Amino acid sequence: MDDADNGQRGLRARPGPGLVRAVGDRYGLALAAGGIDLGGSSSLNLLASDGDRRYGIRVHRRHVTPERLGAIHQVRGALAAGGVPTATPVPTLRGAPWASLGGRLLEVEAWIDHDAAMDSWARLDAAIGLLARAHDLMRSVEAGEAGRHPRFANHLEPADVLAWVRKGTARIRGWGLAATEAGLAAAADQLAEQVVQAEAGLVHRLPRQLVHGDFWDDNVLFGNGRPVLLADFHFMGERARVDDLALTLHHASFDLGAGSEELPARLARLVRGYDRGLEVTLSDAERAALPLAMARQSLSSVAGWVARLDDEATARRHAARAWPEVTASLRMLADLGRWRDAFA
Repeated sequence: MDDADNGQRGLRARPGPGLVRAVGDRYGLALAAGGIDLGGSSSLNLLASDGDRRYGIRVHRRHVTPERLGAIHQVRGALAAGGVPTATPVPTLRGAPWASLGGRLLEVEAWIDHDAAMDSWARLDAAIGLLARAHDLMRSVEAGEAGRHPRFANHLEPADVLAWVRKGTARIRGWGLAATEAGLAAAADQLAEQVVQAEAGLVHRLPRQLVHGDFWDDNVLFGNGRPVLLADFHFMGERARVDDLALTLHHASFDLGAGSEELPARLARLVRGYDRGLEVTLSDAERAALPLAMARQSLSSVAGWVARLDDEATARRHAARAWPEVTASLRMLADLGRWRDAFA
């Protein structure tokens, strides 16, 4: 139940007979028993086989337009031409880049064999240069309005922090204020104010460009110890490139585990690896902005999902997951000098 903005996002599709027929009619592929659901929250993702060949089938939510998907295909093509591994689209029998099914866009990709996701410090170290290469290539891509501005994303623009966080915390306070939720609302408002104040002199100095939007976990797949696929461009958009790096650092902080004393050094190693892979290296302003962008990322759930999800129970689950991230970010800003020294 994760629709949002009064039904504007659309629910995740479900496999069924109509999808089986559409894949057969439009691609000539047999999707036995509906295919294998690969998970993923932004779209329905299925694994299908046709003899010895395998394919990935993606059915998008209703808010994804042809213009948006066209921009994603354009970017993936530019990345592939520059050496970043992306999935190759499979055209329909009539040569179209995708098909339509009940108001949703349906696409098929060649399957990329893999044996791991980017879910460890070692694999993150091995893949961080891929993010730098992707950023270099995407910097020159003109993807149009639909490519620059996703309808839904896990990103919060600096200019939107106060307004959207306050929408989220107002909703939280309207739930009857369980003790932890009341604490989250107060902490999120406090963090938003601190982030806005600290970023005020930096935001205009940060280069903006098209970025991937979700460089994490199973969006970066490995085979035999090396990255073989950069996937899932649903959150692709134009923003400061350090915001994209900050998302990866943020998730690493909470998902991979490290002691509070060890964490800055671990993340600093990733920053150095990213910087080594860039054509235009990080500026002093970008390095100073990184911990602030990480703190702002911890507010994206409150501002982007708690404030916008239609279903209250789903919104409350997002709020519960945001609580430890918001409090950790407050501690990080209280020790901002140490973090900036680590990233310098």
